[in-house]
Amino acid sequence: MNPSVPPGPADDPRTAPYPDLVASGGLRPALASTARELHVDLGLAGDGSESDAQDWSTARIASPRGEVRVNLGLGVRRFSLTMDSGRGYVWASGSTTELSEAVGAIAFWREGATLVELGARFPFMEFSRMSRAYEDGNPIETQWAILMESDEFPAYRELLPALHADPGLRRLFPFFSHWTLRMTADHPDAGAGEIVVRRRAGEDYVLWSSAAPDRKVGFRRVEDVVRAAAALRPTP
Repeated sequence: MNPSVPPGPADDPRTAPYPDLVASGGLRPALASTARELHVDLGLAGDGSESDAQDWSTARIASPRGEVRVNLGLGVRRFSLTMDSGRGYVWASGSTTELSEAVGAIAFWREGATLVELGARFPFMEFSRMSRAYEDGNPIETQWAILMESDEFPAYRELLPALHADPGLRRLFPFFSHWTLRMTADHPDAGAGEIVVRRRAGEDYVLWSSAAPDRKVGFRRVEDVVRAAAALRPTP
């Protein structure tokens, strides 16, 4: 629940930045009204006024690429947009003080705009390198590149390129959780199974599979870790 801007009289200090929303009866009806004025489609035709706190100050709009969420700022006029994929990552996000800009960005996204096109027309919308990679269809390759270029995990600097050099392992999606390297065949699917590597203080590596978490094996050499990890990779 988002009680930041509850329904109430126009003189409520929390609703003061949003006189147009007060007049419309909430965020969702205001979005629908502005969309009609701009002659764009948000898929909100026929929506009426909302009454409770959450519906007054938030809106969820369907799109072919996942849900678009709109939230109001607290004490200041701001429409925050999140283009969610529904697959564990966000396409783009941003905020604007103009309701018409928020409506325009949502409509443009729903029409099938690319991330680059969205950012060019609505500069307040931002997206990450990984979001662009998901759009381009190469998230695994990009994720490996990001990790190998990063200085955030120096203890794994030698191991990452060695794992990536293995043809089978580089088809897995790598990511860090609690300073532990994990590789999975399907990152958004928590049940897909993982190969896990942790660097210990003694400079050795501990390797195991999420399918058998009690079978941890230690290695000193990077090449041995790679060989053992490749053996744990699920057969397609």
